[in-house]
Amino acid sequence: MQIVEMIYGTDVRTLAPQVRSPTMVLHARGDAINPFDEGRTVATLIPAAQFVPLESRNHILLDTEPAWQQFVEAIDDFLPARPTARLDILTARENEVLEFLARGLDNEAIAKQLGSSPKTVRNQVSTIFSKLEVTSRAQAVAQARDAGFGHKDL
Repeated sequence: MQIVEMIYGTDVRTLAPQVRSPTMVLHARGDAINPFDEGRTVATLIPAAQFVPLESRNHILLDTEPAWQQFVEAIDDFLPARPTARLDILTARENEVLEFLARGLDNEAIAKQLGSSPKTVRNQVSTIFSKLEVTSRAQAVAQARDAGFGHKDL
């Protein structure tokens, strides 16, 4: 009960004008928990905030309702485009190696998985670094994970 009192007893009106990061406030028109006008008020208090009304009655939007697509599009429009890795220039084998890199395997473990030598894998990793224009394993893994690697079934 204390947490509910804390949540509903918090007044952000004095803090909201201090927000300096890009902000988007999304609020369902029919939200029965927090009135629609409260969402609009918060958005007006944050400098340059974008307000997006959602056609929903739910406080927590469900992916089965029509407003979900509006929500997804608003988020996509709001977030800056992330540069994608130039993965199209990798060979099929380099993509396999990158998949294992994204899973956190070292060169020796990748070599065992692929039935090749650690030296061959080391050379492939170097080629991948060059093609992706990265200088570290961490950078390659970050690009790979951003592109969806590390979760595929091989």
